[in-house]
Amino acid sequence: MTLTVALSGDSIVNRRISACDDEGFLSLIDEIRAADIGFTHLEMNLLDEADDHAYPAAEAGGTWMSAQPRIAEEFAWAGFEMVSHASNHALDYGYGGLASTWAALENQDIDFTGTGRTLADARGPVYREASGGRVACVSMTTSFTPWSRAGRARRDHGGRPGVNPLGYHFEMGPDALDQYRSLAAAMGQWVTPTDDGYRFNPPGLHNTVFNVTASEQPGVRPVLDSTDRQGNLRAVAEADRQADITVAHVHTHEWDTDGDLSDPAPFLPAFTRDCIDAGADVVLCQGSHTPLRGIDRYGGGIVLHDPGDFFMMSDTTRRLPAEFYDRYSDGFDGHSADAAPGQVLAERGISSMFDEDADDSDADYGGAVESPAQGYFSGDVLGTLVPVCEFDDEFDLARVTIHPGYLRASPTVYTGTPTRATGDRAQRIINHVDELSARFDTDIEYSNGVGTVDLWVSDWFCV
Repeated sequence: MTLTVALSGDSIVNRRISACDDEGFLSLIDEIRAADIGFTHLEMNLLDEADDHAYPAAEAGGTWMSAQPRIAEEFAWAGFEMVSHASNHALDYGYGGLASTWAALENQDIDFTGTGRTLADARGPVYREASGGRVACVSMTTSFTPWSRAGRARRDHGGRPGVNPLGYHFEMGPDALDQYRSLAAAMGQWVTPTDDGYRFNPPGLHNTVFNVTASEQPGVRPVLDSTDRQGNLRAVAEADRQADITVAHVHTHEWDTDGDLSDPAPFLPAFTRDCIDAGADVVLCQGSHTPLRGIDRYGGGIVLHDPGDFFMMSDTTRRLPAEFYDRYSDGFDGHSADAAPGQVLAERGISSMFDEDADDSDADYGGAVESPAQGYFSGDVLGTLVPVCEFDDEFDLARVTIHPGYLRASPTVYTGTPTRATGDRAQRIINHVDELSARFDTDIEYSNGVGTVDLWVSDWFCV
């Protein structure tokens, strides 16, 4: 093999992972270190809490995700040379938090993409040279607050820092659109006809818009923004021209409302295949907290629709802004102004999802949720995956090995860190991913504690 790329899903880290001596954890870390390129998604900000330029945004992705800049050293220790950064948390601490995060990663020689000083910067590929070849990545997100999208520069005006967006709007049939128009008008929103539908916005906020396309087909469907779609496909094509191996990353919380959280949003399977047609060798989607979604082999490449959370340390965030307590302290015995992070985070019960003795999970995240059913972490099998993609001397995908793991809940030093799954648990995780992958006509074979993606169809490579 010429080149190997080890990948993982979400990484939320706010403690020294290098202190963890769990053999199962170190076994997964060894897979990342052994690869030519180690890749993860950084779903947080790295900043000093005393910084006078990094203020908490009024809206965040949930928990305001942050850690000290020194945590970048932990990512380097783990073997991550490249990270994606486009997500709903990237601007939890505004532009100051972004700049501090970039500086911390640069100090550790970790390449990042998905956020930038302008849209061109955020959308542009990042490149990393390895001994066997050059690897590129383009990172984008479908989940973001409107103000956090990076701005396009003009000849007569500067751009804006932010995330690389892959936006979407809704297409509605006549009945659904009539209902939505009536409800919006009753709520005092502006309702403005457009060439293909309607634009909705709150009064006085005429750039905070919600676009709807009219359709003759009944129902409601999410549709990707055509400008974002084409812009990101062009970025993938550019990465393919400049590198030997290209990874396209999509951070996405959306799901198919006709299914559950383990089903990608309706627009995603087609778009990820478009990424491979544009030149991507690997497409990594993550962010669903399902915790797992299926795998799609296509066009000589591979789409990982969600390998699960790799690090999830939301429970041990040390400080949070007032808005967090106002939003999440329901049921807290006392005034939200007197709450400490651990009290509210414990009420949300994130770490209870990582019971290493449980075979499955039916626990809720954040209490009863009407939609999606059971909320986050509602998957039948808890797990995380470390896929290792191996490329031959022609830079064709030759093998994908899936290393199964799960997140530990105790002792506290291990909370939210992954450990390798073995025995029946490993087989259960791989079999579950195989079931989720059936919709993509992809088989995952289990043997000796790992899964292998079947890249062959009959006597022909999947093209």
